[in-house]
Amino acid sequence: MRYLFFDIECCDGKNICSFGYVITDADFNVLTKEDIIINPEAEFRLSRSGFDPNIKLAYDESEFFKAEPFPFHYERIKEILMDGNQIVCGHAVNNDAVFLKTACARYKLPQLSYYFADSQKIYNMLGASVNFSLEKIAENLKIEPMNLHKSDDDAHLTMLVVKSLCNILKLSLKEIIEICPSVVANTQDGIIKKSNASSGKALKRLVKEIKSGEGIFCGKKIAFSEILEKHDTVKVWSIIKEFASKGGVYTNLADTADIFIKTKNVDCKRMRSAKAAKAEIVDIFDFAGRLGLDFSCFDFESLKPKKSAIKTAATLGDMLKERGIDLYALELDDNNTDKRE
Repeated sequence: MRYLFFDIECCDGKNICSFGYVITDADFNVLTKEDIIINPEAEFRLSRSGFDPNIKLAYDESEFFKAEPFPFHYERIKEILMDGNQIVCGHAVNNDAVFLKTACARYKLPQLSYYFADSQKIYNMLGASVNFSLEKIAENLKIEPMNLHKSDDDAHLTMLVVKSLCNILKLSLKEIIEICPSVVANTQDGIIKKSNASSGKALKRLVKEIKSGEGIFCGKKIAFSEILEKHDTVKVWSIIKEFASKGGVYTNLADTADIFIKTKNVDCKRMRSAKAAKAEIVDIFDFAGRLGLDFSCFDFESLKPKKSAIKTAATLGDMLKERGIDLYALELDDNNTDKRE
């Protein structure tokens, strides 16, 4: 199994001018990195007014116009995206899927069909209440970006973000997707289909399969607030796996638990049952630390999204992506009217 991370830049928020990608093995060792420059055959509009001196492109406009247009690269991009032995991932990737859909329709090429995970949605599942830009997530995780808005470097940054999240959670990307199926979508013949699968149901299934090892929590049981299990499932699963590796066992019966993980400042029926049974009541961040898991970077109360994204974005498409605007959702809101030229 390998991972493919990709990113697309547009000249005007619609027409593709570069397709960058990074392929890694399951341990995030980079196997291939490339930026495919594409002639957009359209005018560059780098802001609503058409030009902004503060916006810097990765290449001179002349370099883009010297490149071949999208049809020349179509088969190569199709081959890259549709390899069956990989997990595809991007950031705010629904927008990239729309860009590809637009390009295929513009040049009357067959639409592409592939599955993809979204690093922005993964981050949201860790407690972020707003859509963070790739740059802001990297900053929060103390990852130094390279050339922002250069497709292959943004793809590489997406990879570093996902790698960091996997390391913090002690989960593989495949395991994160398994516990959070809603972070995955697929496009079939250009139509994007989002997953409505429940993380809660995935958790109930996975806890039945986990085996406990030997360690300091041998014979101990742990239970969680229902709110945490429903809305903070990734961190809950990370803790359950680490707790089990140290001998512990998960239970959904709070009155039998030795340790109860509470929701901050929220009482619940389970916690009352745990208190009555003399269980130790612990905050999720504190208990994660006892297991050797550092969840401090997921304390979103102290983090706010970058307000200056519009000044650093390279194109209109980037501005929309950084503000968490889903172009596919906008298409649906407009009664599925096709606005392409």
